[in-house]
Amino acid sequence: MYLKSLFLLALALGLLAGYVDLHAKEVQFPVLLILIFACLLSLAHPKGAWRWALIVGGSIPLAHFIGRAMGYAPPYPILPNIFATFLALIPAFIGAYCGVLLRYLTTFAHKQGT
Repeated sequence: MYLKSLFLLALALGLLAGYVDLHAKEVQFPVLLILIFACLLSLAHPKGAWRWALIVGGSIPLAHFIGRAMGYAPPYPILPNIFATFLALIPAFIGAYCGVLLRYLTTFAHKQGT
């Protein structure tokens, strides 16, 4: 049940990041959202870090493919083509494994304190 709810949360956060990316004029805020969302999900469940990165980071290309299919043009050009949106996986994996590192460090610090 816990893992299912995390998957639903990851999908919702990914959709939010995709929506923000489609409507933002700059990429910095969506990248920050991707980093934070992937980090928090991996902090909650570090063994599935790669899953959270794929779900959250993969939502950006998915949002752009759906937007293009529906005839929506984002406020900025995607250069060189729509496949450049897969670069969103980079900050997603960075954020996810930063979450794993944070979980490890907090667990290690807690064990050292007791």
